[in-house]
Amino acid sequence: MEHDANCPRCGAQTLPEYKFCLKCGNPLQAAGASPTQVGGMGAKAKARLILVKGEGGDTASYTLGGKEHICGRTQGIVLFPDDETVSPVHAVFFYRDGDLYVQDKNSLNGTYVRIRDEIEMTDGDTFIVGEQVLVYGEGIGKAPAERDKAGTLFLCSPCLDDYFSLTQLLAGGKPGQSIKARKPQLAIGREQADLSFPDDRFMSHRHAMVEKRTGKAFLRDSQSRNGTFFKLRAGTEYHLSDGDFVFIGRQLLKVAF
Repeated sequence: MEHDANCPRCGAQTLPEYKFCLKCGNPLQAAGASPTQVGGMGAKAKARLILVKGEGGDTASYTLGGKEHICGRTQGIVLFPDDETVSPVHAVFFYRDGDLYVQDKNSLNGTYVRIRDEIEMTDGDTFIVGEQVLVYGEGIGKAPAERDKAGTLFLCSPCLDDYFSLTQLLAGGKPGQSIKARKPQLAIGREQADLSFPDDRFMSHRHAMVEKRTGKAFLRDSQSRNGTFFKLRAGTEYHLSDGDFVFIGRQLLKVAF
């Protein structure tokens, strides 16, 4: 009995009918085909977007063979007509000097990329950990004492210094759980974290960390299973590499070259 082949990139076991590896998305050479015949493009093959449907789930693949590719719910090449969180025209994938980029097209929910290293944040930046959408806010610092015109001091709760805040974003843009960091580092996770979400099955025990240092805030993943995703700022272009992940609405796409 002939033994099943393995993916040349990641070593995962494959079957003869597989056109690409279900683990890493690498194109698989058909029996008797030469490397330059695979996909008809060989070493100069364009990037593909692989739709990730969970562990072992069915996937779809979109070849980015042109210069520009619109992704959306009703318009474009990469379409998700059944996902109401995807805008009609949501994002664009395009090439420049042979490199692949993605840019949000003023979509309602934004385009998120999985962070590779720590990323600097500014007031209002949004990111995803597990199923939670969180908004970063700058701290208010030491609030000055306020008085009325007669010089009487307003009675209020003690105002402590804070480094930053994180606010959960609920349906319709409503704020949910919120926390003000009283120390430079704040851990996010499912259990035993400064900001915990025990019912989120997609969140790791220690998922991500926000840290304030030298007057700047940084977000980094804590080697979580599902990664941490950062929302692209308006007008920015993000360079994509092999193995990167992009969230469009509820659709998770993996980049493969």
